[in-house]
Amino acid sequence: MTVIKTHLRIAADGTLSGNAAGLPAGEHEAEITLLDIDAVKPGPDVAALLARVRAIQAEIARLPVLDDRSPDDIVGYNARGHFD
Repeated sequence: MTVIKTHLRIAADGTLSGNAAGLPAGEHEAEITLLDIDAVKPGPDVAALLARVRAIQAEIARLPVLDDRSPDDIVGYNARGHFD
């Protein structure tokens, strides 16, 4: 049995292109089996991702405030909403 790994592209019109390492140039007959990706690779663990996000938020919240001006003051807006 020969195993050939390939990357294929299927255009909107149904034409197929790609590269298959290990095959000589030219036409080849092939049988392609599509696997249900969701069955093979489980989705992300939502609870673990949420825990990571919360840990990052907590780390950012512990950072010191280096500039306590308002966002408008930092950007440079004056009382009329224009730049000084």
